[in-house]
Amino acid sequence: MADLSYNIPTEKVGEYVEDYVFLHPNTEKDEEGNAKYTDVQWVREHILRYIQNQITRGKISRYQANMESYKADDVS
Repeated sequence: MADLSYNIPTEKVGEYVEDYVFLHPNTEKDEEGNAKYTDVQWVREHILRYIQNQITRGKISRYQANMESYKADDVS
């Protein structure tokens, strides 16, 4: 299976993290009320969560599509 990874040039990481956090603020706190993630950690975590969510949605959609195609409507 092919590897699925992306590389951001080191000189662009700071700019991209700032832009990403502008749209998706790093607001999660730990039990003591401190920031749970650094901004770089947050961007990685948020993107990972998004990907996981999309994979789950895909699995559910595929399951639902298979359920539709195997309905036993023609049984008498």
